[in-house]
Amino acid sequence: MRLTLALLFTLLSACAHLKSDKPSDRTGSLSTEERETLYQQAREAEQQSRERYIATTRPALQRKFRQEYPTMTEADLEFLVNDALEKGLRPEAGRRPDGPIRQPQMDCMSSP
Repeated sequence: MRLTLALLFTLLSACAHLKSDKPSDRTGSLSTEERETLYQQAREAEQQSRERYIATTRPALQRKFRQEYPTMTEADLEFLVNDALEKGLRPEAGRRPDGPIRQPQMDCMSSP
C-alpha cells in the first residue's frame, strides 16, 4: 500500500512539473530570441552553401557549354549557365565505366 502511494505521488508530482506553463521550465524549449538566432544562422549557412555551389559550378558549366556550342554568343552562354545554376544542375564529371573495374582472375592452383 505504501509503495502504491509513493508511486502515485511520484507520478502526480512528475506530471505537475511537466505541465508547468513556464517555457524555461520545460526541457528542450527555446526562447523566441534563441529560435530566431538559429533561423538566422541557418539562413546564413544556406546562403554560403549557395555561393560555394555557384563559385565551384559556374566555371565548369561555362567550359561545358562553350565546348557544346562553340558558335554561341557570350550572352547566350551566360544565359544557359545561369539557367543551369537556377535548376541546380551540375556538369557531368566525364564518362564512367558501366560497372566495377575487374581484375583478371588469378589461378593459383594450376602449375605454370
